[in-house]
Amino acid sequence: MTQGNEKEERKTLAPQETADLGQVDGDQVDGVETAFLEPHIQDQLGRVLRSFCDDLIHQPIPDKFVMLLAQLEAIQREKK
Repeated sequence: MTQGNEKEERKTLAPQETADLGQVDGDQVDGVETAFLEPHIQDQLGRVLRSFCDDLIHQPIPDKFVMLLAQLEAIQREKK
Protein backbone atom coordinates (compact mmCIF):
# COMPACT_ATOMS: atom_id res chain seq x y z
CA MET A 1 0.00 0.00 0.00
CA THR A 2 1.39 3.38 -0.88
CA GLN A 3 1.53 6.15 1.69
CA GLY A 4 -1.49 8.45 1.54
CA ASN A 5 -3.56 5.87 -0.32
CA GLU A 6 -6.61 5.20 1.83
CA LYS A 7 -7.82 2.24 -0.21
CA GLU A 8 -6.09 -1.03 0.56
CA GLU A 9 -4.47 -2.64 -2.45
CA ARG A 10 -5.30 -6.30 -3.06
CA LYS A 11 -3.59 -8.83 -5.28
CA THR A 12 -5.89 -10.92 -7.42
CA LEU A 13 -4.69 -14.51 -7.44
CA ALA A 14 -4.81 -16.80 -10.44
CA PRO A 15 -6.98 -19.94 -9.97
CA GLN A 16 -3.92 -22.22 -9.70
CA GLU A 17 -2.54 -20.01 -6.91
CA THR A 18 -5.75 -20.05 -4.90
CA ALA A 19 -6.02 -23.83 -5.14
CA ASP A 20 -2.72 -24.14 -3.25
CA LEU A 21 -3.97 -21.76 -0.53
CA GLY A 22 -6.97 -23.88 0.36
CA GLN A 23 -9.59 -21.38 -0.76
CA VAL A 24 -12.92 -22.02 0.89
CA ASP A 25 -15.00 -19.12 -0.30
CA GLY A 26 -14.63 -16.02 -2.41
CA ASP A 27 -16.12 -12.57 -2.23
CA GLN A 28 -16.11 -9.40 -4.29
CA VAL A 29 -14.75 -6.25 -2.67
CA ASP A 30 -14.79 -3.16 -4.88
CA GLY A 31 -15.20 -5.45 -7.88
CA VAL A 32 -12.06 -7.46 -7.05
CA GLU A 33 -12.30 -11.16 -6.25
CA THR A 34 -10.77 -11.90 -2.85
CA ALA A 35 -9.74 -15.30 -1.55
CA PHE A 36 -10.45 -16.60 1.93
CA LEU A 37 -8.21 -19.23 3.48
CA GLU A 38 -9.23 -22.32 5.37
CA PRO A 39 -9.28 -21.81 9.14
CA HIS A 40 -6.30 -24.11 9.79
CA ILE A 41 -4.19 -22.12 7.31
CA GLN A 42 -5.28 -18.84 8.91
CA ASP A 43 -4.33 -20.25 12.32
CA GLN A 44 -0.91 -21.33 11.06
CA LEU A 45 -0.25 -17.94 9.47
CA GLY A 46 -1.36 -16.23 12.68
CA ARG A 47 1.06 -18.33 14.75
CA VAL A 48 3.96 -17.60 12.40
CA LEU A 49 3.25 -13.85 12.31
CA ARG A 50 2.78 -13.71 16.09
CA SER A 51 6.08 -15.53 16.61
CA PHE A 52 7.86 -13.19 14.21
CA CYS A 53 6.42 -10.10 15.93
CA ASP A 54 7.27 -11.44 19.40
CA ASP A 55 10.87 -12.05 18.30
CA LEU A 56 11.07 -8.59 16.76
CA ILE A 57 9.68 -6.86 19.86
CA HIS A 58 12.25 -8.55 22.11
CA GLN A 59 15.26 -7.55 19.98
CA PRO A 60 17.54 -4.95 21.56
CA ILE A 61 17.34 -1.40 20.23
CA PRO A 62 20.33 -0.73 17.94
CA ASP A 63 22.97 1.60 19.44
CA LYS A 64 22.50 4.10 16.60
CA PHE A 65 18.82 4.55 17.52
CA VAL A 66 19.66 4.91 21.21
CA MET A 67 22.16 7.67 20.35
CA LEU A 68 19.65 9.44 18.09
CA LEU A 69 16.95 9.29 20.76
CA ALA A 70 19.36 10.71 23.34
CA GLN A 71 20.22 13.58 20.97
CA LEU A 72 16.54 14.29 20.37
CA GLU A 73 15.78 14.29 24.09
CA ALA A 74 18.70 16.68 24.72
CA ILE A 75 17.39 19.08 22.05
CA GLN A 76 13.89 18.95 23.54
CA ARG A 77 15.25 19.66 27.05
CA GLU A 78 17.16 22.68 25.69
CA LYS A 79 13.96 24.10 24.17
CA LYS A 80 12.19 24.06 27.55
